[in-house]
Amino acid sequence: MRRNTDGLKRSARLRSDSALARATTALHRMEAADQKITFRAVSLEARVSTAWLYGRHELRERIMRSRKSDGLTITSSLIRDRERLSRQNVVATLRLRIKALEERNRELSELLERAYGVIAQT
Repeated sequence: MRRNTDGLKRSARLRSDSALARATTALHRMEAADQKITFRAVSLEARVSTAWLYGRHELRERIMRSRKSDGLTITSSLIRDRERLSRQNVVATLRLRIKALEERNRELSELLERAYGVIAQT
């Protein structure tokens, strides 16, 4: 038995065309408003998935061009600076933790010495 899928195909085509129109309109609005253009931002604005945007070659290229023209390219020196700051933050956090543990260790050592003193007096 042969099934009639013309209606399903037409419906899918209409949904796809509607999503394309929403994405294109969203890109126009975002460019006109000088908003930061990312796949996530466009997908939220157009109410489409990011996977769908990546799958549409012409939209993907346009979004990538817009991202590059924003001047938000990350240089290797910027990446190194971020990594250095991240390491510095980790080291500072660990130093604070060591200092707190050393203080706690000193307190416990004093308590232990007092306890030994009490035991020795009895």
